[in-house]
Amino acid sequence: MSAFVSLLICPNQRLRHIQPAVSNLSVDVMRLYELDLSGLRWAECRQGVLARFEGNCYPEMLARIPSAKLECTVLHLWYWGDGWGFRLCFKGSVEDAFECVPTTGPLPPSVRLARRFKADRESLAACLASDTPEESGQDSLERLLRVLAPWAQELLASGQLAPVRPAPAPDSSSPKENTPSLEPAQRPPEREPGPEACLPFLTGVKALRRGWPFPLSLLYRLLPQKRPVPETVSHQDWTARELNGVLDQFCSGGLDRLELDFAVPGEGAYVRRLGKAVGQACRLTLVLIREKGRCMCLLLDGQVSGVYYLIADRNTYMTVDIHDLKKTVFHGQEVEAYTVFDGPRPDDIRREAELLLSRLDCRDGVLSATGRMGVWSRQVPMTNTQTAKRLHQELRDCWTMK
Repeated sequence: MSAFVSLLICPNQRLRHIQPAVSNLSVDVMRLYELDLSGLRWAECRQGVLARFEGNCYPEMLARIPSAKLECTVLHLWYWGDGWGFRLCFKGSVEDAFECVPTTGPLPPSVRLARRFKADRESLAACLASDTPEESGQDSLERLLRVLAPWAQELLASGQLAPVRPAPAPDSSSPKENTPSLEPAQRPPEREPGPEACLPFLTGVKALRRGWPFPLSLLYRLLPQKRPVPETVSHQDWTARELNGVLDQFCSGGLDRLELDFAVPGEGAYVRRLGKAVGQACRLTLVLIREKGRCMCLLLDGQVSGVYYLIADRNTYMTVDIHDLKKTVFHGQEVEAYTVFDGPRPDDIRREAELLLSRLDCRDGVLSATGRMGVWSRQVPMTNTQTAKRLHQELRDCWTMK
């Protein structure tokens, strides 16, 4: 057996549900952790599903995303040499975690694990607290399985783990396959929308070719006549060509700042007198900023009075504790360092900006924290409506051009 092994235990689940949720992880998550899920081996019994993945990487997203998609419990266990650990995820959140490293000793878990698996708490606590230096990580993990999920240990030891084979392709030479269908003809699949899908909502475009970088920009207060005036770009009768052209100007370094304003229909409220839902348009502003070779992309969402930052360093965002995150100064504002792209990296910004613009009216899927973890960071003030609107206006004054 390999020295690096990861196990996924999904109690009360079926293979036909959990296997697609794991195999179809977001492309961003696969790229971030360099995951190759072709080596996954699966087994199923009445009590649940077991999967084994051999590799020296064990990201918590391997369990968090499937548990969020299916709203279920997923336990991720791993061992590497003499160390081992686990993460218990439920509906996309990490409820319990344990890690045992020979040099530092074990970190005690909570009681959530016993509750989710209906295991005896005393036996489980004794199992986690009785690590000895002579015992390997594999032995500790097997001992935990005997207490926590005996059915998973039986599947692991029985040799039933096997890859899930895709459904065979239809035989084109078969007369049955070539028989014309009697069902009504289906329409061809619709073409994926491009960034030009945002044009009906576009209300304003501002661009700034060159400005003074921070801290030289502080002199604007003393010399207001030197402050550069942003150019208001006429967007009437714009097509995909003009939209792509202005994005190309920013990505090629021709613009220091670019702002795209939109008016998107918001959530409607039902009016009994009219007998229908009446919605009010909300304001969205996509801001692209460049300063001394660094870049930043953010979306100001007036509907939730919040701001979304495109994440530059996803590994830091996903793994570093919130209290240990570093700050940096960008355009005179203190921001999280993981939101600033060091060096000109317009490809990442361009790709995400195009995806957002193409789905602006249904942007929840693009900005989703469960479906696309580690892509956008959402910051929404947790306060009353009037205070939230005031704070949102302050953010607009900080990041938008006047």
